[in-house]
Amino acid sequence: MRIGNFLPFHDGPLMRLRKRVCAPHDTMHIVMTLSDSIRALALSFPLTYEDAPWGFPVFKVGDNKLFAWMIEDDACVEVTMKLSTEEREIAELLPYVRRASHVGRYGWITATVTDDETLAVVLEWIRESYWLKAPADVREAAFEGT
Repeated sequence: MRIGNFLPFHDGPLMRLRKRVCAPHDTMHIVMTLSDSIRALALSFPLTYEDAPWGFPVFKVGDNKLFAWMIEDDACVEVTMKLSTEEREIAELLPYVRRASHVGRYGWITATVTDDETLAVVLEWIRESYWLKAPADVREAAFEGT
C-alpha cells in the first residue's frame, strides 16, 4: 500500500515484527469486529469525526486535531495514538506496542490489536489520547461512564 510518495511498511525489522504479531490464523471477521469497536469508541466522544486524508481512518476532535488513526490488516488492527509521558513509558514495555513511525518523538505509540485483551487496553489509550487533544471544555467526556 503506497501512501503519498512513500511506503509505510517496508520489509525491514519492523515489517517482520508486524508479520509475526499479526497472526495469520485470525480471520477478517475478527478484524472487522476489532476495528468496529475502535471506531465506535473514537466517534462516541463530543466533537469527534472520522477523516481519511492518507487512505486509512483517522479520528479527529474539534478544529482538526488528530487523536488516533487505525490501519486494518487481514489479521490485526494497528492503532496509533498519543499518550502521556508516564503512560507511554509503561506502554512501550508491552510486546504489542512500539514507538510510532514519524511522530513517536512527539509522544505517539502504535499498538497492534489482535484480541479482546489488547483491544481493551487500546480503548483506554484512545480515551487518554482524546483527553490530551480535545478542547478543555469537552475533554472530561473521555472518562464519563467508565
